[in-house]
Amino acid sequence: MFKTKNLLMRLLRISCLLPGVKHFTILGALFLLPMLILAQSKTISGTVKDENGKFVASASVTIKNLTTGTTTNELGQFSILAVKGQTILIKAVNFETLAVIIGNQTSINATLKSTTTNLDDVIVVGYATQKKVNLTGAVATVTAKQIENRPIVNLSSSLGGLLPGVYIAQTSGKPGSDGANIVVRGRGTLSGSSPLIVIDGVVGSLDAVNPLDVETVTVLKDAASASIYGSQSGNGVVLVTTKKGQKNKTTITYNGVFSSTAPMNLPQFVTNYADNMRYTNEAHTNVGQAAKYSGMTINAWDSASKIPNSLNPLGVPNYIAYPNTDWVDALFSNNLTQNHNISINGGSDKSTYLFSIGYLNNQGTIQNTWSKRYQLRANIEAKVNKFLTVGTQTFALFQENAMGNTSGAFTYLRQTTPGIVPFYDNKYGFAQTPEENQQANNILVFLNNTLGKDQTSRFNTSVYANVAIVKGLSFESRFNYQMRQNEFRSRTNPDASVRWNFASQVQQTFAPDPSTLSSSYGFDKNYQITIDNVLRYTTTIATDHTISAFAGYNQLYYNLYNLNASKQGMVDYSIYVPSAVLLPTSTTGTESDWAIRSLFGRVNYSFKGKYLLEGNIRRDAVSRFSPDSRVGIFPSASAGWRISEENFMKNVTWVSNLKLRASYGDLGSYASGLYDWQSTYSTRLYSFNNVQASGLAVGRYSNNALQWESTNVKNIGIDASFFGRKLNVELDVFRRNTAGILSTISIPITAGIASAPTVNLAGVQNQGLELSLGTSGNIGKVGYSISGNFAITENVVTKYRGKLDEKFVTDANGVKVYQSNLGAVYNAGALEGKMIGEHYVYNVYKGTGKYFNADGTVNITGGPKDGMIRTEEDINWVKAMLTAGYKMRPGNAVRKDAIWYGDLLYADLNGDGDYGNSYDRSFTGTSTLPKYVFGFNAEFTWNGFDIFMLWSGATGMQYQFNADGYNNSYVVYGNAINASVVADRYYYNETNPADPNNNINAANTRLKVTDGQNKGVSSNWWLYDAGWMKLKNVQIGYNLPNSVINKMSIQKARIYFSGENLLLFTKYPGLDPEIGSGIDYPTMKQYAFGINVTF
Repeated sequence: MFKTKNLLMRLLRISCLLPGVKHFTILGALFLLPMLILAQSKTISGTVKDENGKFVASASVTIKNLTTGTTTNELGQFSILAVKGQTILIKAVNFETLAVIIGNQTSINATLKSTTTNLDDVIVVGYATQKKVNLTGAVATVTAKQIENRPIVNLSSSLGGLLPGVYIAQTSGKPGSDGANIVVRGRGTLSGSSPLIVIDGVVGSLDAVNPLDVETVTVLKDAASASIYGSQSGNGVVLVTTKKGQKNKTTITYNGVFSSTAPMNLPQFVTNYADNMRYTNEAHTNVGQAAKYSGMTINAWDSASKIPNSLNPLGVPNYIAYPNTDWVDALFSNNLTQNHNISINGGSDKSTYLFSIGYLNNQGTIQNTWSKRYQLRANIEAKVNKFLTVGTQTFALFQENAMGNTSGAFTYLRQTTPGIVPFYDNKYGFAQTPEENQQANNILVFLNNTLGKDQTSRFNTSVYANVAIVKGLSFESRFNYQMRQNEFRSRTNPDASVRWNFASQVQQTFAPDPSTLSSSYGFDKNYQITIDNVLRYTTTIATDHTISAFAGYNQLYYNLYNLNASKQGMVDYSIYVPSAVLLPTSTTGTESDWAIRSLFGRVNYSFKGKYLLEGNIRRDAVSRFSPDSRVGIFPSASAGWRISEENFMKNVTWVSNLKLRASYGDLGSYASGLYDWQSTYSTRLYSFNNVQASGLAVGRYSNNALQWESTNVKNIGIDASFFGRKLNVELDVFRRNTAGILSTISIPITAGIASAPTVNLAGVQNQGLELSLGTSGNIGKVGYSISGNFAITENVVTKYRGKLDEKFVTDANGVKVYQSNLGAVYNAGALEGKMIGEHYVYNVYKGTGKYFNADGTVNITGGPKDGMIRTEEDINWVKAMLTAGYKMRPGNAVRKDAIWYGDLLYADLNGDGDYGNSYDRSFTGTSTLPKYVFGFNAEFTWNGFDIFMLWSGATGMQYQFNADGYNNSYVVYGNAINASVVADRYYYNETNPADPNNNINAANTRLKVTDGQNKGVSSNWWLYDAGWMKLKNVQIGYNLPNSVINKMSIQKARIYFSGENLLLFTKYPGLDPEIGSGIDYPTMKQYAFGINVTF
C-alpha cells in the first residue's frame, strides 16, 4: 500500500539538500497532503441499534478529533468518509458512546448500550419531576412524538385514545373553538367535571398552547399524584410541558401542513321538493287535516325537474324557478386548512433558547366560519453563574374568527324546504310557490346576517430564577402574568334581509331602514397573576437511602371584567361606529375576581430503589368561601414495592420490572360560584303609593358554612415489563368518594322570592379499572410499536335528597292510590342509588300479540309485540282496553289525531291500569357518560418509511335523540324532512289494505303534524346506543436519506400524508356521538400533506 507518511518525509529530506527548493517543497507537501489523505479515504456505512434491536435515530457519528460528522436517519443508518486508522465515535442521548477503529471494513453494525431505561424516563408530576421507576401514583403521559405531524388545530383533539382512563371528546368542530370535553376517570360529582389544566407550572387553558410547542402532556389521576394541587384537583390534573432549548446545537425546523377538510358526518334531508310536498300532505291527512299543497303544484315541480335547463316565460331556468335544493350541500363544503410553524432551538453551555412562530388558517366546513390564528413562543434559560439560573417562558396569540352565525344556521337547518334557492345572482332566495309557508327560512341568511369582528388576544409570560444554595438544596421563584381579551363588534347585514322569488323575479323582503338597525360593541378581559416559591432538597445517605423533599408557597389572583353597549338608529349602513348611531339601547358590564393562597409540600423516600414512600400535603385558602370555612387541607400518602429488584426475582429473567403501588388521599374542588356563600342582590319591581318603583332585594340567601367538595381516592396499581421491556403492562384499580357536593335545597314559599342558598349536600362514589398494554421492537428491518388502553368507570349517587319511595297506599276514603316522593328527592338528573344523569323515561309497551283471553275479555299483556299499532287487530285491542276502563296515555282515544295506526303505546309499570301516566317511567341504568373508554395505536417503520394509526372510542352510554326533522316522524309545514325517516316510515291506508304504498312493518312511526303520542313522549323508543369508535389518525411518512439531505445542509427531512377522523363506527343515528346528542358544527374529516424539515 502506498505510504503517505514515507513519501512526505522523503520529499522534505531532498528539499533540505537543494537550496531554494526547500520552501517550495514544504508548500507543495502541504498542498498535496489533503489530496493524498482523500485518495485513501473510503465510505463507511452502517446501522445503529440499541440492545433490543431497535433502530437509534439522530445519533451523532463523527471522526475523532475532527469536525467531520453526520447523523443517523429513522432507520439508524449513516454513511461517512473515513481513513484506515481513524476512530469513529457514535453518540446518542441516553446511550454510552461507542468508539470504532477503522480497519479494512467498509460497514459497521453498531449496538449502543443504554445508560438508562424507559423506567428512568423523567415524568413531570407537579412542582417537580420523578423517574418513572420511582412513581407511586397513577400517572399517564403523552410525548411530543405522539401528537406531532398530525393535521390538528388544537391540543385537546390530539389526545383522544392515548391516555388510559381519560375520556376526551370534541364537542364542536367549529374553527376557533377548542370545544373539548375532558373527563378523567369518569364523572364523580354533580358539579363540573373538567380537570385542572397546568401549563409549565401555571394554571392555564389548553387552547392557549400550540400543539407543536408541547414536549409532554401528563395526567395526574389519583390522590398521590394530584393532591399537591389540593382544592383544584378533584377532577384530575393535566400538566402540559413545553419544549426547551438544547445545548451546544442550533436547529431551525419548519413544519407545514396543508389539509383538505370535510364534515365528518351530515344529516340527509329529502331534496326533491315534489316529494317533500307529498310527505307534508301525508302528515296532514294522517291526522285528519287538509293537504297543504295542490296536485297541480306538485305535478309542475315533477315536470320541471325533468327539464332543469329549460326556461320559464321570464327566462329563468327551471333549476332556479323550480328548485330542488340540497341544503346540506349548500351549507357545507370542503375547504383547505393551512398550518405553518417555524422553530429555532439551540444554546450553549451557559444558555438555551427556543423560539417558535405559528400560523393557522382554518376555513372550516361552512362558509363564513373561518378562523385565523397567529402564535409566538419564547422559552429562554441562562445560567448566570454556578449557583444562579434564570429564564422566561412567554407565549402570545392573536386569533380572528369569522362572524358566521352558526348557532342560527344549525337552529334553522331543518326549518326550510328544498323549494327555496339559497343564493343566486348575488341575491338570497325566498319560497317559490304561494302554497309554501312564507316563514320558511333561508339558512344562508342566518349564516351571513351579522357583520363585524371577533378577535381574541392572549399573552402569557413567566419569569423564574433557580438558586443552587448548597449541594442538593435549591430554591426556585416563579412569577407569571397571563391575559386574555376578546373584542366583539357586530351589526346587522342589510343585504341578508333582501330575498327574492326568482321564478317570478319579484323581491319579497327588503333591507330594513338604517334607523331600525343596531350596532353593538363588546369587550371582556381577564388576567391572572401567579407567584410560586419552592424550596427543594435531595440527598442520598449511605448509598441505600434516597430522600427528596420540597416545600412551597403559591398565590393566584384572577380578575374578569367586561363591557357591552348597543345603540340603535344608523344614519347610513356604512356608518356604524357608536358615536354615529343615535339612541343607546343597552349598556351592561360586570367585574369579578377571586384568589387562592396555598402552602404545600412533598417528601419522597427510597430504600435501595426497592421500597418507595411518598407523602403530600397542601393547605389552600380560597376567597370563594367565607373567612370561617375557606381553609382546606388535602393530604395523601403512597407506597411502592419494586418486586423485580428482590433477590428471589434474580433468576426470573423474563420479568424486567414488576412494581406494586398503592395510594390514599384527599382531593378537593371549589365548584361553587365566586360569591355563592354570600347573599346577592338584584333589582326588583314593587308598588309604592300605587306607583311602580324599583329597588334592591335579596336575590339569594347566604351560607357562611359553605365549603369544599371533598374527594377521597384509593388506588392500587401494578407496573410490569417483560422480555427485556418489550412488553409493558400497567393496571390500576381505584375508588373515589366525593362528599359535600354542591347543590341547592328546597325552601318554603314563605321564605319569599329569594333563591335557596348553595349547600354541601350530595355524595357520589366513582370506581373503575384501567389497563394499558404496549410492545415494541424490530423484526428484521421492520420496527414496530403497538399499544392499547382500556378503562371501565361507573358512578352512583350515594347521598342526595333522600331515597325514592313509590308504593300503593290506602287513602282516607279507603281507596288504593299510588304514591311517589320523586319530586322531592329527584332533581337535575340526580337520585340516591342511581348514576349521575341516569335516563328516566317511559317504556314502550311490549305485548305478546295474544289480544284476548279464552273468555273473550281483553288480555292486558296481549297487545302489540313492539308497542307500535300496526294492524287492525292491534287497534281493536286498544279499543277493547279503553272500553274495559283502562287508560292509554297520552292520547287515550282511538282516532287519527289521538291514537291511530303507526302510533306507540306505553307500558303500565306500576300496575294501576293507567298506561303511560307519570308513574310509568323507569331508570334505564345508562346515561350519556361512557362506561368503557379505549384507545389503540400502532407504528411501523421500514427503510425510511413509517406508518402510524390511532383508534379511539367509547361505549356503554345512551343518548336520547328525539329531534324534529332529524330522526322523528314529526313534520312541520315549511320545514325539511329527514330522508331516512320517510324511507322506512309507517303507512297504512285503512280504506285500502292492498295499497302498494302500505308499510306496516316500518321502523319509524307515521308522519304527523301534531304528535303528542310519539314525539311528545320521552320514552325509551328514542334512546340509542351512543357507543362509537373512530379512526382518529393515519399517517404514512418517509424520511429522506442522509445522502440526499446532507448535500443541502439539512439534518432531517420528512414528508407525510395524514388523515384525521377518517372512519366512524356507530349505531347512533345522529351526526356524531363524539360531539354529543345534539346537532352542532360537525367534527372535521381531514386529508393532509405535510413536510417537516430541520436545518
